[in-house]
Amino acid sequence: MTRDSLRVAALSVTVLVLAVVGADPAAAQTATGAGADVSLNNGLPREAQGITVEQNLGDSIPTNLPLTDSEGRPIKTGYVFNGKLPTIVTLNYSNCPMLCSVQLNKLTESLNELDLKLGEDFQVLTVSIDPQESTQRAAETKQKYLADLPNQPGAAQGWTFATAKQPIITRLTDTLGFRYRYDSANKQYNHPAMLAFVSPTGVITRYSLSIDFPPDQLKLAIVEAGEGNVGSTVDQFILWCYSYDPDSNSYTPHAWRIMRLCGLGFIGAMLAALVPYWAGRKGGPGSSGDPDATDTPVPAGDTPTDEPPTEPPAS
Repeated sequence: MTRDSLRVAALSVTVLVLAVVGADPAAAQTATGAGADVSLNNGLPREAQGITVEQNLGDSIPTNLPLTDSEGRPIKTGYVFNGKLPTIVTLNYSNCPMLCSVQLNKLTESLNELDLKLGEDFQVLTVSIDPQESTQRAAETKQKYLADLPNQPGAAQGWTFATAKQPIITRLTDTLGFRYRYDSANKQYNHPAMLAFVSPTGVITRYSLSIDFPPDQLKLAIVEAGEGNVGSTVDQFILWCYSYDPDSNSYTPHAWRIMRLCGLGFIGAMLAALVPYWAGRKGGPGSSGDPDATDTPVPAGDTPTDEPPTEPPAS
């Protein structure tokens, strides 16, 4: 193989490697041919930088933000955050090519398996981040997901799809810490997947930042957002035994609380076993409180009676 052939082969391998890792082959050819150093782009592409969620736990969503629901009615965020039910808030848009559909499909799957009732125990608010989205398009999207919720008969009233103007979208996304960007080249929005769990008065209590929402995790987040007014006593107890782990983005058993509960259970079991024993000791012979009482047995022939002694017969 000639020297020129070796150079061509080496250049081809370099271009192939750079193409696999995401660099521009044409630029790599130019740089290699000119003898310059080639640096690999191992970071996030510009379009993905800053696409994240800042978890503003404890912040409140303003109740005066104007929206338009899927039926064309003007409403405000206070229509949803009215002090009655906790709310799951999602930010999506109907023309999203992939992520929104995947996210909402997973959400409807979990809602179908949930024993809490949409519209009775909690509600959902989906606001489009596309200011150009029409009311008709939002209505079509709502009907699409309602058809996938046969186990939630109250979904039509409990799930609100809404559109808004850009200044309102900006205020809402800033409050929720939802960072997204419009990609003008591809004419789409680059955005993260997010569920925000909000109390009945609009306070952000929890986030979920994954695509998949297991029903048990979804229920715990709703019960937590309900501030003690959602779910049964058992649900409240289970929530008390769990804590949220931000690293795993899920609720995990709270070891200290479970240990304390086991300790209390052990003490309760001991008391349940010992109390009857103590009660039996107090109720036994000589426990009546009579100071003259004795535990000494009386011989059978010496049993005292109340009858006077019999006089011997006269001789």
